Amino acid sequence: MMARPTQRQPHKGRRDQRGRSQSRSSGSNQNVPPSGKRPLYAAAASATLTSTTIGNAGLWYDKFCDRWKSDWTGFAGDSGKRDWIAQIANIGAGKSQKKVGDSALMMEAVKRLKNLVEAQVGCSFQRTTAWRFVTGLGRTHPVENGFAWRHDLGTPFIAGSSLKGLARAYARDWAGLDHETLKRIFGPKPEAGLAIGSVGFLDALPIEPVTLDADVMTPHYGPWYQGETNAVPADWYSPTPIPFLTVAPGQTFVFAVLPRNRLNRKDQEDCKRAADLLKEALETLGAGAKTAVGYGQFVEEQAKENEVRSGMPTKPASPPRGRDHENWSGREAIVYDEVVRIVEDRGAQLLVRFPDGNEEQVERREAKLR
Repeated sequence: MMARPTQRQPHKGRRDQRGRSQSRSSGSNQNVPPSGKRPLYAAAASATLTSTTIGNAGLWYDKFCDRWKSDWTGFAGDSGKRDWIAQIANIGAGKSQKKVGDSALMMEAVKRLKNLVEAQVGCSFQRTTAWRFVTGLGRTHPVENGFAWRHDLGTPFIAGSSLKGLARAYARDWAGLDHETLKRIFGPKPEAGLAIGSVGFLDALPIEPVTLDADVMTPHYGPWYQGETNAVPADWYSPTPIPFLTVAPGQTFVFAVLPRNRLNRKDQEDCKRAADLLKEALETLGAGAKTAVGYGQFVEEQAKENEVRSGMPTKPASPPRGRDHENWSGREAIVYDEVVRIVEDRGAQLLVRFPDGNEEQVERREAKLR
């Protein structure tokens, strides 16, 4: 990271909360000097990030937040959180969005990953974000919503453990794999003891510097979410805008799966099967957070152009159903900690009506029947 002294300094926040409504965050004027402080020694407190493609943007975003009030009790100004996110993504003031990550280091990391896959007779493939993608929202951060950074690259990534969970859920709920096959490929449940399956999932890495974007969630029923006495999900509460950082559409990642034993033919077959399941899961269910509202869908490169141009992902009309589900139409369920009415059961998705009267399509796995 390149750093040099500057004149001023700025800020802080809390943790993650869930919300359905979201809209694109408004632009912010990054030319206005920060008016807060940074909780570091004097030399570091006055540092600036001169280049996100040379410096480590993840380290900067997590540790060098400079929007604190002078007494460290909160953010300096109403737009402190939004401005800090906008600084990282270079949004607003008529500027083009930044790319984060050192191209040479990223190429080396991807090359090492592909060499490992080749040596272990594994499978690798590339997929591109059809719309925004975000992971790590639950991590502690001053702007309340965290972000998952690959520490050695300073770029977004997807943990292999997350991809394994995604592929397993898809295999169980939609591909209809039997219990023994699931157990063999993915391993038994954690309570069964220390055991692994026949396949390993590696972290997914971006193949080139990544463009970032910003969004905002607006929880409307804060007191009800927080369990306050006599609180109800009513329209008289004020919405609370919470900005958060995301990966922009059109960013390509490389995914890799390895057999546990490269000399075992059954493990090799399981590896290929797991890779196919992961491809389907990435396109059908999506990875990361907020998949119920279209985030996290990854598509093949040739399918990217039309979807990115439209600004929204085009999910398959009828995701594969691994088993016949009971029809939930007309029943009540819990979605995003709210009691909803299921208007229509569409298989992989449900059309639900929230307490405020708004209807929204959500993933079936996001709903729990009352």
